[in-house]
Amino acid sequence: MALLLAPRPAGARCVAGAEMPDSVRVQDAFLTLNGVAIYKKFGIQFLVSGLWLDHLEQDAGKILDADLPRRSVTHFLHGVSSKRICKTWRKGLKENSPDASTDVRQQFETLYGWTRDFAPGDELTVTYLPGQGSTVDIGGVLMGSLPGKPFADAFFACALGPKPAPGDKFKRGLLGR
Repeated sequence: MALLLAPRPAGARCVAGAEMPDSVRVQDAFLTLNGVAIYKKFGIQFLVSGLWLDHLEQDAGKILDADLPRRSVTHFLHGVSSKRICKTWRKGLKENSPDASTDVRQQFETLYGWTRDFAPGDELTVTYLPGQGSTVDIGGVLMGSLPGKPFADAFFACALGPKPAPGDKFKRGLLGR
């Protein structure tokens, strides 16, 4: 009951119990919540993801083409194994970035190595900043950085590409549709 009465941060959306702020500041970038998606299977909500951009955009191609800051936060509602998460990324990479370079494929291997089993309430944050690359934060711990835009494009394409691994409905949610 206390959780229901606790004040929410100003400008935050509560989606399936996860707080998704309307905006975030990352270094000098001010990002706006573009959309939120819930991944469900067999009627069970497993996770909620938010996508923050420097401006609202409903065209996935434009998001992936632009060399602009972006952030993805995934909030886990149920336990999900690292094996399951990595399998989803592998599928997303194969289907949405089939021509990914050896460097990008190796960066995904690094990401898989950082990944662990997720418990309810855990979060995974990937933030891309032009000229700096992508930082990966798991459970509030900075795991490291992956340089270059190609990794960021392939990572975000897993959910925003033509064959999103979590499904078309999930993609539409992130695009604010």
